[in-house]
Amino acid sequence: MLAHRNAATSIACRFFNSLYRLHASKPTISGKRCSHTLPSIPKRSPSPGDSVILAMSGGVDSSVSAILLKEQGYKVQGVYMRNWDTSDERGVCTSEEDYRDVQSVCDTLDIPCRRIDFTKEYWNQVFQKTLDDYERGVTPNPDVMCNREIKFGALLERCMSSSPSAAGAETWFATGHYARIDRSKGVTKLLRGLDASKDQSYYLSAVGEQAFSRVMFPLGHLPKTRVKELALHHGLDSIVKKPESMGICFVGKRAKFADFLAQYIHAPPGPAVDLHDNIIGQHRGLFAYTIGQGAHIHHGTERWFVAGKDVASNKLICVPGTDHPSLFANRLTARDWIWINGEPPELSQMNGCLVLDGQVRYRQSSIKCTITKTSESHYDVKFVSSIRGIASGQNVVVWNGDWCLGGGIIDTIDTPTL
Repeated sequence: MLAHRNAATSIACRFFNSLYRLHASKPTISGKRCSHTLPSIPKRSPSPGDSVILAMSGGVDSSVSAILLKEQGYKVQGVYMRNWDTSDERGVCTSEEDYRDVQSVCDTLDIPCRRIDFTKEYWNQVFQKTLDDYERGVTPNPDVMCNREIKFGALLERCMSSSPSAAGAETWFATGHYARIDRSKGVTKLLRGLDASKDQSYYLSAVGEQAFSRVMFPLGHLPKTRVKELALHHGLDSIVKKPESMGICFVGKRAKFADFLAQYIHAPPGPAVDLHDNIIGQHRGLFAYTIGQGAHIHHGTERWFVAGKDVASNKLICVPGTDHPSLFANRLTARDWIWINGEPPELSQMNGCLVLDGQVRYRQSSIKCTITKTSESHYDVKFVSSIRGIASGQNVVVWNGDWCLGGGIIDTIDTPTL
């Protein structure tokens, strides 16, 4: 059950249908994060002739971003991030192949490119924290951490510091994310990409406004189908045929992610139990399971699903059937909340509340929810309908229409039958 709930809250909640003004230059951040030197605020919007440093992965999205930026008259430089030490990994890694693809695209477009090594930063700021979370029994989102700490943190800082703007020009940082930036009315807003099926603002929700002030998203107004058409039109057939990266940020896709984690996490097997604490099987280690997923437990005729984890006793709590009530909840608390443009005035007072659109995972339709401030580091989020498989450690993100306001890390979940 959720702790510290104020049932006597009497403040009337209303829809956030008017824009709030920014009260501070930095996002409101609850919780710890690594310190990066934020880029200076640009004096104007991007303009042809400006320099643009483009993060490139060797895939179709960043490659087409390079094409569009050059066609629009920008001075484009490609940069490839190396975030993983392949000598520490078993199996095949495509890092070198990806960088060769980046070099090939840059050669074709006649733009310079370079590679920057962030293996140490990635290990310390993303991967180690990911392992720590899995060992604590929660399911983290390393892609959100990677965007905040590495791509729009360490990489952005390195690019801005090493590429000073010429007189009268500005230097920008671009990526192939499906998202948009709105610089009107003196506020830099993160907006959803127009292709709803590819929108990636969820993964960018922990990045602050000052970082976004230097960012461009060339693909934000395009559907994925058009991006592929543009790639084919410019002769990038081999890039289009490459499989999309769907795995952990910059580590790659793996068929058995749990096996990969097991190389780094010591987590003993233990009993799998039902809601009455009856043993129904054995789990391989709590880190290998996520709330709502199939438990792969063979007991009786029902298919069993993960409903919870008892870390203290090393028990995996399972329920029969994919629609079991214990898999659903409509209320949670979130910690380490980041408001991209500063905390809305409606939430500046304790127990102040606001109605927004929220998601607890990337592939989910947004649902109306009420955000209530319960302390300086926690918010209570209540959805109008129940959601299946809410997992601690994942990110809850909120929007006002297309405007992404930020989000936090799911801490506790109000599941009635657990």
